[in-house]
Amino acid sequence: MINPQMEFIKVTLENVKETIKKWYDPNKYHYVTINATDTGEDITIDWIFSDLKEKNKIYVFRAENIGYKDFIPSIKDIVKISWLAEFELADLFGLNVQDAPKGVFLEKESIQAPLRKETKWEK
Repeated sequence: MINPQMEFIKVTLENVKETIKKWYDPNKYHYVTINATDTGEDITIDWIFSDLKEKNKIYVFRAENIGYKDFIPSIKDIVKISWLAEFELADLFGLNVQDAPKGVFLEKESIQAPLRKETKWEK
């Protein structure tokens, strides 16, 4: 059974990139993903990593109270593959992620920002 030990590191949009850059060592940690949670009033963003040696050790860099229009810095210069999750945040939540174009995952005719709680689905 997987029962991960999670360590939460509180960050802001202003310091998340520098905090991850100082901490991240690709020989010690594995990038997992970037996750967003819409609270209905704002967004919480988690940058998630795992420990390569210590089984079930997860590190979560968490920024809370992010506005829908706030500028979210990219970490793809630190972790190249993070572009995929950043592009998803731009499309699926309609967030303003640095250098992340919209329209990569969604067609122009589709519902925009479908994972935002304010998005209305019509049949």
